[in-house]
Amino acid sequence: MPSAEGPRTIRVGYSRKASVLTIGLGFVLAACAAVTVFTPFIPVLVPIGLTGLALLGGGLRSFFRPRYLYSPETGVLTVFMVFGPGSEGTPGPEGERVYSDGRRVYRESPDGERHRVSFTGTDRADMARLLQALPQGRGPAITGPGDRP
Repeated sequence: MPSAEGPRTIRVGYSRKASVLTIGLGFVLAACAAVTVFTPFIPVLVPIGLTGLALLGGGLRSFFRPRYLYSPETGVLTVFMVFGPGSEGTPGPEGERVYSDGRRVYRESPDGERHRVSFTGTDRADMARLLQALPQGRGPAITGPGDRP
């Protein structure tokens, strides 16, 4: 059965482990919000409790929203954020090239600048499907700070 994004769109979701850990941490921090209701002398716990509620909501949302969507027809990799302006999806700039070297995914802008795509917290099976669908290529070596092979 084709997905809602289209029959040939590859969906890379969050890993279940990352979602459950985020929900667990959010639940613990949200318990701090409950403590502030009963103890008005600890106002410093209010921001911690609000952070917990945000993590709880983000963890729940990560079960239903993808992390990345890739369309092989157009070659566009769309990035989704849990909250904020990128929550509806942010496609790459016009003319961007997305490719793989067999282990990692890279986004190359039209001016030749290359960035590695982070797959931290994503489902490994979805990532493997994406790696198989991407065109293989090898550009110039990454030399920027924090870009270790």
